[in-house]
Amino acid sequence: MFRIALKSTAVLTGFVLASSGVLHADSFGPSSVTKHTCTRPSVTTYATGLTNPRGLAFGPDGNLYVAEAGTGGRKTPADIDPRCPVNVNIYSPYTAGYSGRVTRVRANGTTQTVAANLPSMTDAFGGSYGPTDVAFIGDKLYVLIEMGGCSHALPDDLPAILRVNRDGSTTKVANLNAWHAANPPHFIKDTDPTTTDQEPGGVFHSMIAVGKYLYVVETNRGFLLRVDPSSGTIEQLYDMSFDNQEHNPIVMTRRGNEFQVGTFGEDGGKAELAVFDKYFSGYSLPFRSRNPIVGLAWHGNRLYGVEIFPYDNQWTTDNANLVRFDPRTGERKVVLAGFASLPNGLVTGPDGALYTSNWGISYKKGGGDGGILRIVP
Repeated sequence: MFRIALKSTAVLTGFVLASSGVLHADSFGPSSVTKHTCTRPSVTTYATGLTNPRGLAFGPDGNLYVAEAGTGGRKTPADIDPRCPVNVNIYSPYTAGYSGRVTRVRANGTTQTVAANLPSMTDAFGGSYGPTDVAFIGDKLYVLIEMGGCSHALPDDLPAILRVNRDGSTTKVANLNAWHAANPPHFIKDTDPTTTDQEPGGVFHSMIAVGKYLYVVETNRGFLLRVDPSSGTIEQLYDMSFDNQEHNPIVMTRRGNEFQVGTFGEDGGKAELAVFDKYFSGYSLPFRSRNPIVGLAWHGNRLYGVEIFPYDNQWTTDNANLVRFDPRTGERKVVLAGFASLPNGLVTGPDGALYTSNWGISYKKGGGDGGILRIVP
């Protein structure tokens, strides 16, 4: 998931360390969630029982949809093809399976599987990858598969965008792996398999829908892409490695003609919150950022961000912040401190509340310890 910072995965690990039930979207009914009358801000648990929940989005039916990365499986590269490379970076070897899924969360917190048996893989330290974000264009649901390929024991399941069909099946609409192979970034700091964190097929971590397009953030090598799912066309909007640095963009949001991109920070350094114009001709840094940002969302005229942990105290749990950025001054204000553990994603719901995934990295064998938090800021 948070690939660029997973150079600390060993520290993290030591620290803590389609079936017949598939349903398609239906109509949204009245909310049964109790309205908050307490002093704001407040946080409540909206859903539980998820496994490595990542990006999330509200559908046209008013329900919340979340990508669950799963827990990999038992397949190894050698099981699939002896020619598959086993050690490609410091997280090798990988095991894989089909435990990823997309889940719908109703307003009363109950969950239903929308798409199951999606590609999922686990690295040598226990970090899992697979379905990592979801987005809607009209009534069509898309899911982003973060990694994959031969070296991850999934030679036929590569980084891609899949459309989720009404019967729970999926159709590939964009081959991100092929694009990545044909478009190397300007700068790669390290290519030695014994020391690098680089992935052969990239790390496509998040996406948003704007009009008929999907905007995708590739974290490992710093690409911002625009994808037309109707044709499969992939366009590079920006390569953040142009200045020979690893900025590690990880999440994007949009307001008007501007796109805001949060980064994880380079090698444990401070993060950035960059602002691009609609042409992605360049970016400015008007916001005072600090900690790795894994979620961004506009709530009215206020920009909120989720920081997974402090940049100087990485991979600690119960240490995530909800922050608010002033669009006029760029000032960063902590709204909630230590409110979540290793969260991911941030969206504004139709009820005006904010929603984020909690325990986006699971430590429970078999998963199931992740959830969704509802925040009234």
